[in-house]
Amino acid sequence: MEDPFIIVKEETEAGISEINRNLERWKKLASGTSSVARQERNAVKDRIVNALSSTEADIADLQEAIQSIENDRHRFNISHDEIANRKSFIQMSLDQCRAVREQINNPRLNNSMPANIDRYTAAQQSANKSNEVFIEKTMGEQQQIMREQDEQLNVVGQSIGRLKEIGTLIGDEVEDQNVLLDDFYSDMGQTEKRMSQVQKKVDKILEKVDGKKQNIIIAVLLLIMIVVVVLFFST
Repeated sequence: MEDPFIIVKEETEAGISEINRNLERWKKLASGTSSVARQERNAVKDRIVNALSSTEADIADLQEAIQSIENDRHRFNISHDEIANRKSFIQMSLDQCRAVREQINNPRLNNSMPANIDRYTAAQQSANKSNEVFIEKTMGEQQQIMREQDEQLNVVGQSIGRLKEIGTLIGDEVEDQNVLLDDFYSDMGQTEKRMSQVQKKVDKILEKVDGKKQNIIIAVLLLIMIVVVVLFFST
């Protein structure tokens, strides 16, 4: 039967190798300034942290196994030198994991990009601020234009209302004038009818009288006509 320690040891060694590869990748990405580089660097760091947790759990299992062997040496046929070698491997693995954790948690290494990132971030923030100022200014101008248009529309609406009132008054006045004209034409018709009747009577009278009397009658009739006309227009 294969020694379980050997199996776990191989898994631990593989885990540490993977951690070291990811650590080198994480360090190389420190010079990147793009958002893609930062995202990849964070992803690599997450892989390192997960691998460390798994490897440290394997190391804890190895420590428990060594402790069990030391507590019951008669049961396990393992020499003191082999136990010492296994303890040395465990300690070395722990030191490697601890060193990696110190590096990925080191503020200096984690902030190796800020000089470039800060410049990029500052430029981006400045651009965003400029965009916000431009947008606010544009929106303010548009709102001012809309307010002015609303005021102009209100003035136009008031003018239309006044024009409508004036049109209504004019319409009423025209109707009144039409009524007056109808009355005037009606009165004129009646007057013409009366004048025609008078003219016929005058013609009959003139036929019956001589020239001198005819002239007197004409003068009297003209006088009567003038009086009638004056009375008509005065009323």
